[in-house]
Amino acid sequence: MATENSIKDLYQTLKIYGIDKKFTKEILLPDWWEDEIADSQTGYFQAASIIAKNLGIDIAGLINKVEIINLKNPAQIKFKYPINLSFNQKDIWPNSLASKVSEIIEQLYDTPFKKISNDVLNIRSSILNQYKIVNLRNTLEFLWSSGIPVVHIPVFPKEINKMDGMAVNLDGRPIIILSKNRRHDAWLLFILAHELGHIIKGHLSNVDKIIYDVNLESEGDNEEKEANEFAIELLNGTKSPSYLSSSKVSQSSFELVNEIRPISKQFNIDPGVIALNYAYQTKNYPLVEQALKVLSPKANAVNLIKTIMTSKLDLGKLSEENYDYFAKLTSLNED
Repeated sequence: MATENSIKDLYQTLKIYGIDKKFTKEILLPDWWEDEIADSQTGYFQAASIIAKNLGIDIAGLINKVEIINLKNPAQIKFKYPINLSFNQKDIWPNSLASKVSEIIEQLYDTPFKKISNDVLNIRSSILNQYKIVNLRNTLEFLWSSGIPVVHIPVFPKEINKMDGMAVNLDGRPIIILSKNRRHDAWLLFILAHELGHIIKGHLSNVDKIIYDVNLESEGDNEEKEANEFAIELLNGTKSPSYLSSSKVSQSSFELVNEIRPISKQFNIDPGVIALNYAYQTKNYPLVEQALKVLSPKANAVNLIKTIMTSKLDLGKLSEENYDYFAKLTSLNED
């Protein structure tokens, strides 16, 4: 029996809320899905049910095409973005993503959240005492052991301004979601430290439960400046790092690396962090990118985050549908 509604209706409704057709088909719907299934009433409602579940929205609003789709776990979001960008108030993805990740984490992760020091240098000392150096791997291990999960989500609807990172606290457990795709650890380490800064500095509250950072290079308000300052001090042990003289310009990536390595050993600073400090001082990002390749030619920061995540979460507890969706969100099956 044919239905008066069609899969096109679902695609059109979702588009209003910032979810494009390609994203719906490739991410929200299962791999076996074919649009012809929705030609029947049963198939149509099956599609709507899967989409609604994955987005955490009320199915009635989706199929009835109401003016407002209700999120099952709505939360106030602080959007941090440059002045030349804007967000459509109807976009549901940031809230949907935070809600779904939080739901899956609570299902799979038993480690309780342990309140950690609100002093950045104490946090740095804790990491150094356990792991000897504050790098991406060690910071991830420290956060997971403290009950603060970190996941990487690279997939976003086409029309949504993709974030660098997100800090979330919907149910009493802070979660950090990173999105930027960078090979070298230092880039994602800074974003991770920035989002931790939001958590430690109390920028999340009973009202504002999600911080959505589009671009960390844009210090749009005091909270962003405070989170950046926290990240700098956590990674360097000082608020004003200056390891290399900006007046002495390195002529090659190898020369820069030869300057960085002894400083890294002396101060227990990740060499990539020193390289990025130099890039910030001199604005010579091409040279620093080459130096990062010399320092770590096989770097794969995203894969490191995924590897640690899968070691901490019991993904076998997920239903097949939830596992498939989470694997798509995190690009779990991709190298």
